[in-house]
Amino acid sequence: MLDMLFTFSKVLIHVATAVDEAYYEGKENELENLEQTSDEILDTMNIDNINMCYGTTGIENFNIKNVEQILKQNYMKKDFIIHDVIVRRSCAYLKVKHDIPLNGGNKCYGACFSINYMEPNNGIAVYGYPTKNTAEREAFKEIASEIIKALS
Repeated sequence: MLDMLFTFSKVLIHVATAVDEAYYEGKENELENLEQTSDEILDTMNIDNINMCYGTTGIENFNIKNVEQILKQNYMKKDFIIHDVIVRRSCAYLKVKHDIPLNGGNKCYGACFSINYMEPNNGIAVYGYPTKNTAEREAFKEIASEIIKALS
């Protein structure tokens, strides 16, 4: 009797394992294959907290709608990677991967920046997250400076 109970439990465990494996088969990359809309990306960026100005400049004939194209053409360094560029009205939001300090290393940190265009004076301001970490703040300043150089 005990032998039959033991065999039944082994079979039950085997069946449950097979069903579990069949259910999850092919789902490993499911999250990677999801396409997010620009609004969903903005939600994950926490844009309300992008309120620390890291750099400003004036640029003649600047067009905020061309930010992504301009950055792809002009940013040649490899200190950080721009993952997403989303333009809304007079603002562009960037999602970047970088390292600290900013030296082109393994880029295991992520941050978001906004480029705000002020039409009356053809000015742009690059904002990022506030931080108390000195090394991170310096990296953010360098990223903002590189963004401004690429846009100028």
